[in-house]
Amino acid sequence: MRLFSLFFAVWLLNGCTRIAVMKEITPVFQVGIAVPSIQSPSQAFREADKCARKSPLLAAEHYLGALQDLSRQLDRQPSDAAARQAYNFALDRVFSLIRAHDFHPWDRPLQVGRFTFAYHQGPRASWHPSSFEFLPADQVEIGGDYIKQRVERPGLGASLVAIGRTPRGDFRETLSQPRTYYGVSAVAEFQGNRCRISFVDPLDRETVQVGRHTYPLAADFTTPLAVLLTRERPEKLGLARLLDPDKYAETARLSRLRPYDDGRIPLLLVHGLLDTPATWFPLINSLRADPLLRRKYQIWVYSYPSGYPYPYAASLLRKELDRSKRIFPKQKPMVYVGHSMGGMIGRLMITDSQDKLWDAYFHAPPEKVRMSPREKQLMKDMLIFDARPEIARAIFICSPHRGADMADNWIGRLGRRLVRVPQTMLAIGDALTQAFTFSQGGQAYENLPTSIDTLTPRNTFVKTLDTLPIHPGIPYHSIMGDRGKARAANHPELGSDGFVPYLSSHLDGASSQLIIPSNHSGHQHPAGIAEVARLLREHLKSAR
Repeated sequence: MRLFSLFFAVWLLNGCTRIAVMKEITPVFQVGIAVPSIQSPSQAFREADKCARKSPLLAAEHYLGALQDLSRQLDRQPSDAAARQAYNFALDRVFSLIRAHDFHPWDRPLQVGRFTFAYHQGPRASWHPSSFEFLPADQVEIGGDYIKQRVERPGLGASLVAIGRTPRGDFRETLSQPRTYYGVSAVAEFQGNRCRISFVDPLDRETVQVGRHTYPLAADFTTPLAVLLTRERPEKLGLARLLDPDKYAETARLSRLRPYDDGRIPLLLVHGLLDTPATWFPLINSLRADPLLRRKYQIWVYSYPSGYPYPYAASLLRKELDRSKRIFPKQKPMVYVGHSMGGMIGRLMITDSQDKLWDAYFHAPPEKVRMSPREKQLMKDMLIFDARPEIARAIFICSPHRGADMADNWIGRLGRRLVRVPQTMLAIGDALTQAFTFSQGGQAYENLPTSIDTLTPRNTFVKTLDTLPIHPGIPYHSIMGDRGKARAANHPELGSDGFVPYLSSHLDGASSQLIIPSNHSGHQHPAGIAEVARLLREHLKSAR
């Protein structure tokens, strides 16, 4: 058994490579860039570099001097691309010095030689730069399995990663991330020798006005994601939360990846078994490359221990959605995207169960079932629910709506031995045993339920849910993989992504269905990402 356990653990960990890597570098200005009408900025940059270690304020003065000259040149010739590039480099280096030497120019102006360096405004009223460390994006090399493309927007400004100095104490109350990793852009304006810094949110603004002219706003949309992944390593939670879900119960929550905006449509992404929200970063990175989608949508994620039975994870999501409505009462109807078991959770979000699931287990109404109030409420939360009114559209990717055979073979049986049954499930004793561990034939599993139990094709919940219609008026779409063989196009009943067969992921009545040449990670495949983007653009037509 130890040998098999080791094999199972290795199987689960397969693919857990470095999803993101980063390395800080020393940026070098391209000497070949010449800026007409002013002294070459390369000379000022060389002088600054010579004294950066021993006299950082003198180095900052050199950079600000070059920045001032470059600002004047841009005021004369706003289309001067060389001046714009040199301007960005100089401003980036000022932020590098602030970070390296822990200067604090945000609470009071900082005297830098003949210059006064001051903070002008932030991207929103509650935002203050003293709460953040600013990492210039140009001094970071990024890569990894999830970082295949660096999405940038050329323009004016220093592209920065704003990293929260301390974890947010109110992250649960505000549906935010515990620690901020967010992309901002900074621009500088001069009034004499006073340099004023303004911060702009590049997800909110495409342009920026500096002086008399309006410029495209420079942005780096990928580096903040890469820094988050490399510093926080969220993928490490995937296996841990499967095997011991109770230990990570506090990680079950809804959160957003950008400041809330009433005018944007929430795009809710829900991961599957053995995963975390990090799995969505290739999709998020690609969507941010699309100006229309990044302007119209705001990304939210639901994270949960995937060792939980998915009906229980769904009941927790309903509570999170109720809470989000209290916090943001004006939110627009959202688009739900679920991968694998996240799609099964999504199926519950757009279904009216009535009493069908309850009757499948108890054959009597709740008021006639002898059970403690706590047990009964838990069971009702999982078995009796209505379609969520805040969900306007759903997209299912590689989702085993009718279960997956792998969850019922020797691998699944071994998995059930390794996954600890949540205490919440154990606490309700015999009632929950009846509800989730017996098939219709009456054969009990050896243990109380886990997420793997509720992925088996013979599971009572899975079989009963398959008979329930999806709520009318909510369009839904299916994306499924076929391991690159594309045989499902002609013989769909033979198709499989290696884990979920086509016959399990197919849903009658879908507004669209696309088979892509992918394994189970269809949400990361270019064709799957392109289809999600297409559906999001289509949704905008009906959301107007």
